[in-house]
Amino acid sequence: MRGFKSAGQAQRFLSVYGVENGPMKKAPLLVLVLLLLGLILTASVEAQGIAANAHYIASSRGRIYYPVACSVWISLRSELLFFGSHAEAEEAGYTPTTNRRCQGLFGQPLPVARPDVEVPEYNEPVQTRDLTRPSSSDSCLVSRVVDGDTLDCSGGPRIRLLLIDAPEMNQGEFGSLAKEALEQLAPPGSDLILEYDIELQDRYGRTIAYLWSGDEIINAQMIAAGMALVATYPPNVKYVDYMLLLQAQAREELRGLWSVNGFECTPAEYRAQRCR
Repeated sequence: MRGFKSAGQAQRFLSVYGVENGPMKKAPLLVLVLLLLGLILTASVEAQGIAANAHYIASSRGRIYYPVACSVWISLRSELLFFGSHAEAEEAGYTPTTNRRCQGLFGQPLPVARPDVEVPEYNEPVQTRDLTRPSSSDSCLVSRVVDGDTLDCSGGPRIRLLLIDAPEMNQGEFGSLAKEALEQLAPPGSDLILEYDIELQDRYGRTIAYLWSGDEIINAQMIAAGMALVATYPPNVKYVDYMLLLQAQAREELRGLWSVNGFECTPAEYRAQRCR
């Protein structure tokens, strides 16, 4: 199929094939708009150099593949790979996207991809204002992980992890994966050190803190693993620059939920009922 580089070229094409002077002249404007949108999509596909027999597409740095007909892939970075079939993509180690906009473009129901949750190791540690473990005597013996950003302390308060926002539990698989990630980092029975920022509690009465396990901040590890987003609640922003850098790295490298479009509907947007 042919693509067009300009609206003028598309208009000349329509004229040549009788769209302006033939039966289509009186067609509703919507029909013409849809036709032009189709031509634009075709031009975009050709501009990416997609082979005529390519039905699926993926990033060389990711693990998810998409139908070529689904526009979500246009935002992919790095080198693009093309596949002629489901089997070819999956033999190469890729998993089908769970993005709702793409599901109707597959020939069969999509399985839910479960990304591996790993705590990344950095060869070049990021410098921040202060990453020294606090001398605070306040600690938390974890009794239960509630979700991806909240846990309970044995005989103590409920802790809401500062500067992160994980998918809600009723956001389906993504909420469950975030909770599992926090359970790996802070399993029940683990003894963690609490570090506070400016405020001690949020508006719901929960203790808000950074959780230290050894020399690592668990809040930061959740961001680095791609299992939560940075969320700022001023004035509690001590490590925000550090967290934002880790988030950018996780997104670029498609870690955790970034690899399965897990933040297409962010937790904040979900709570506001702007998406599902």
